[in-house]
Amino acid sequence: MGIRPYGQRPQKPEVLRPSYIAKRLRVGPETVKAHLARMEASGFIRFYQVYPNFRHLGVASAAYLFRVPDDDRKAAAMERLQPIDGLVEVHNFLGAEMCVEVTYRAQHDLSKKLRLLAEFTGDGNPTRFYDRDMPPVSRALTRSDWRIVKALRYRGRRPLTEVGDELGMSARTVRRRYDRMMREGSMFIGPAVDPSRAPGTVLFELLFYTTPQADASAPQRVLRTYEDRYLYHYVPASPTLGNFDVLLAADSTSDIEAMRQRGRLIPGIAKVSALVFRGWSEYTDWIDAAIEETLKSLDRNSGTPPRKRSAG
Repeated sequence: MGIRPYGQRPQKPEVLRPSYIAKRLRVGPETVKAHLARMEASGFIRFYQVYPNFRHLGVASAAYLFRVPDDDRKAAAMERLQPIDGLVEVHNFLGAEMCVEVTYRAQHDLSKKLRLLAEFTGDGNPTRFYDRDMPPVSRALTRSDWRIVKALRYRGRRPLTEVGDELGMSARTVRRRYDRMMREGSMFIGPAVDPSRAPGTVLFELLFYTTPQADASAPQRVLRTYEDRYLYHYVPASPTLGNFDVLLAADSTSDIEAMRQRGRLIPGIAKVSALVFRGWSEYTDWIDAAIEETLKSLDRNSGTPPRKRSAG
């Protein structure tokens, strides 16, 4: 389904359909539906969220790895950074590391936020961890497009006929606009998960450093090695964090070390480091506020009076 609701290329609209997932997993659609129902009932999947392409909001996003050796200072820093405008995610790892992702409109905006984060964490030289890459956009979204995004924001799998009824559009119009936004990469949909609701499962990342002689096939050898535990992978923004990073699931901390050691034996790999998640928090109220402001701006420019908020 995609654990990260963004990417360099547009997302396929069918990735959330049980029939598509079943085909990828080589199981029956009813099996997929049953598993999804259990994950939703347990709270592991909290909801299905829609992220608009950040380019439509006029912002870029970057994550930095800070090192805070003192646990109390790290906890205090996590509390202090929450009011930062445009905060997206905070990944708290076991040990000194914590990863903070923020949006910014220009370099001076990013620099200001990094100064604040340095003050809170005590780390004035963080490492750029990753950039939230999203496809280029060539078309501005219309008011109707934004209304559809808003209607789907925390209910990404709701029937589009229901969205049409709510917005006063035909199901055909909603479907046409939805498909176009997905094809363009104007929005992404993914499950918002709560790892604490999966007892016995530990999320972690392995950072892989390749040898100078390694060829382009090294990442594929790594992914094949961990295909039964694989969740996601990407290339870190800084070479100091390895050549690529893989998000995996383990049964225990000893399992993590065994998997790290296994990675070290893969041809072309010089070093493997592990980052184990202690917590994973998202802060996206600013996206809702940005969508609302965009709709108001479009209303002002068109002379259309704002619609009254529907009940519920």
